Amino acid sequence: MLTAKPYVINTFGIFALHSSHLFQRYISSNLHVTISLWAFCGVFALQQGAPFSLSLQCAVFGFGWAAYQYLHAFVPILYRQQQVTFSKLFYALLALSLGFYGLMLQPVFVWISFGFAGMLTFCYALPFGAKMGLRFVPTLKVFVVALCWTVLATISLNALPKNLFVLVSIKALTWMICLILPFDLRDLQKDEKALKTLPQLFGVNGVKVLGFILISFTAFMAFKTVAVDVLLYVEWGMLLLLAIALYGASPKRSPMFTSFWVEGIPILWFVASILTLTFGLGL
Repeated sequence: MLTAKPYVINTFGIFALHSSHLFQRYISSNLHVTISLWAFCGVFALQQGAPFSLSLQCAVFGFGWAAYQYLHAFVPILYRQQQVTFSKLFYALLALSLGFYGLMLQPVFVWISFGFAGMLTFCYALPFGAKMGLRFVPTLKVFVVALCWTVLATISLNALPKNLFVLVSIKALTWMICLILPFDLRDLQKDEKALKTLPQLFGVNGVKVLGFILISFTAFMAFKTVAVDVLLYVEWGMLLLLAIALYGASPKRSPMFTSFWVEGIPILWFVASILTLTFGLGL
C-alpha cells in the first residue's frame, strides 16, 4: 500500500502531461477554430430551417481548415518564422482534399462564394513578403475576417427572401465582429501602432463599449431574423456569454482565454441549439 501512492501520482502526472500535449496540438492544428467556423455556419442553417448538406459541411470544414493552415502555418514558413513539418503538410493536404470533395457536388454560386472567401483569405496575408496583405491595412483586419465567416455562414441560405437574407447577413457580420474584439484586445500590446486596430483607436474600455452596443444590435437583429422561435432564446444566451467574455477580455489575459474559450462560443451555441431543438420544442 505504501508503494501504490507514488505509482498512482506518477501515472496521473504522465496522463496530465499527455493530455496537455494533446490539447495544445488540438489548438495549434487549427482544428478548434475550424470546428467553431463549421458550428457557426450550422447554427445559421438551423435557425432558418435551411439544408446544410454533408457535402457543404465538408467544403466549409475542409476549406476553413485549409485557410487557417495557410494563415498560421504556410505564411509563417515563408517568412521563416516556422519550419516545415510533416504534420503541417498532412493537415493542409487533408483539409484541401476534404474541401474539394465537398465542393464538387455544389452549384456554381457556392463555388463563387468559396472563391470570394478564398481570395479574401489569400489577400489577408499575402505570402510575398513581410507586412503585405489586407491585415496590414489600418482598421481593416477585423472586418475582413468577419466578412469571410459571414459569406460561409450564409452560403446555405440562398433560398431566403432577399430582404431576410440581407438582415441575416448583417447579423452574422456583427456577430463575428463582436467575437473578434476579444482577440484584438489580446493582441493590443503585440500589434504595431500603424495597424490602427480598434483597441488602438478607442482603447480597451472604448472597444468594450462598442462591443456591448454591437451585441445589443445583434440581439435585436436576432429577434427580427430567427425563424425558429425557440432558438432565439439560445442566441440571446450566447450573446450574453459573449458580452461576459468581452467584459473580461484584456491584453493581460492568457491566450487560451481567447483561443479556446471565446473561440468555443459558436461550438457551444451549435450544441445548445441542437439540444434545444431535440428536447425543448415543447417549452
